[in-house]
Amino acid sequence: MATTVFGDPITNATLEVMPEYRGKKITRTDRAHVALNMKNKGDKDAKAHKYVQDLQNNWGNGDSTQCLIYNATGDRLAITLYHDVQGSLGAAPYPLFIENGQWGAFLHVSWTFTGSIGAVVYRGKNESGDEFDCMLSWCNPYNKSSYNSAAYTEIHPSGYFSDVNWRQISDKLHASTLVHSSEWNGCKVSATMGRMDSAVFEGVVTLSNA
Repeated sequence: MATTVFGDPITNATLEVMPEYRGKKITRTDRAHVALNMKNKGDKDAKAHKYVQDLQNNWGNGDSTQCLIYNATGDRLAITLYHDVQGSLGAAPYPLFIENGQWGAFLHVSWTFTGSIGAVVYRGKNESGDEFDCMLSWCNPYNKSSYNSAAYTEIHPSGYFSDVNWRQISDKLHASTLVHSSEWNGCKVSATMGRMDSAVFEGVVTLSNA
């Protein structure tokens, strides 16, 4: 089965050979900062794009969302849950883990006469090591003359989304725009959404001081 993550993890070992970090105590924020600077290194972004585009081509016609999530938190992101409003996951699975410096990629597809609307939640750590849950959601509506494409994000303490009111989040998603960001307790997430029938949704999860 093809990989769902792209790029080599950026770890302490990555930074230890860089002149500016030699002999320095490396922090999670340092690793996050380097990951942000290496967001496109080695064409890992292009490889992730090609992966979801190939999934789309194999799936066929209809609304779908090519989802790309980049981890620049300095540590691992782990999926905790997902939620479908309209449509469902395509042929390949969600990335279970996205290491620091990696892109995770998946395709979310529509059903007959519906759009592709959903959300994923990933768990990470802030600089102090406290866990957070980050929600990234996308709206690629079937009826684009009446509804807008949108991105929406939230960050909360770990476990927050286990009993959240998804209808309220769906309402906030529909009221959002093509660009959205959230920040909480030293963590930050930003997301953008395209307008096409097979639109690209791109999210970046990082630390506020990276």
